[in-house]
Amino acid sequence: MARRATVIKQERANNDGILLVLDAGSTLTGQWISTKSKGQVMVEGMNLMGYDALTLGQMDLSAGIEALKEREQEANFPFLSANLISVQDGKPIFQPYVILERQDRRIAILGLTEPDAIVVGNNANTYMLLDPVIAAQRWVPQLREQADILIVLSHLGAEEDKLLAEAVPGIDIIIGGNTRQIMQSPDIVGNTLIAQQGYLGEWIGRFQATFDANGVPSDFIVEPIALTPDFEDDPELAAVMQKWDQLYPTPTPFPTLTPTPEP
Repeated sequence: MARRATVIKQERANNDGILLVLDAGSTLTGQWISTKSKGQVMVEGMNLMGYDALTLGQMDLSAGIEALKEREQEANFPFLSANLISVQDGKPIFQPYVILERQDRRIAILGLTEPDAIVVGNNANTYMLLDPVIAAQRWVPQLREQADILIVLSHLGAEEDKLLAEAVPGIDIIIGGNTRQIMQSPDIVGNTLIAQQGYLGEWIGRFQATFDANGVPSDFIVEPIALTPDFEDDPELAAVMQKWDQLYPTPTPFPTLTPTPEP
């Protein structure tokens, strides 16, 4: 994370356009410290890096809804999922979307979780995941009336993202995850640009796009950035990681962590 913070700071310093920092999910748990802290270390780091939104994926849900709600209160950015709903009233458990204002532009970000994700915990049967296409068909027309740009932050997977773009017109950009692809150029479905970049926090993607007055993409750049030792650790993030390393020392050999329901 300390290298990622360095890249984000550099991008902010050199960027004179609209800059968003987004995460496509399964981020809060999975590694030793993040799992032991139920995502707290990740939220603290992402707050410092100034993230704008996170969509929820399987590894996030493995912490349990109660823990996620605690992390949501700690986060300076929204947790998004339009298709994770309460069985009782059919309403989303987390924010379905957020609308941000940048340079007099209104940018809607809609979150979608993979429909086969497993919700764990004592009350897991009180939640369900809707078909993401159906959820998007509900929300996208509403958001198009409120926003100049519409981004879907998806943990569905690459092929599912393409099917989503085909089924739901009006999406400008899909930032995806789950299938762990490294992309040198975006997929294009109609007027929708689709990209994702890597896994395990070892890459960060730089995605720059321009749309004409009719909403057609006229120019775009997709660049995967490998977080190699060429990037120095950001001191502030390094201090955060050192604190959590001391709290939860990594065992040797490193164990394989499998999500289990909360007791």
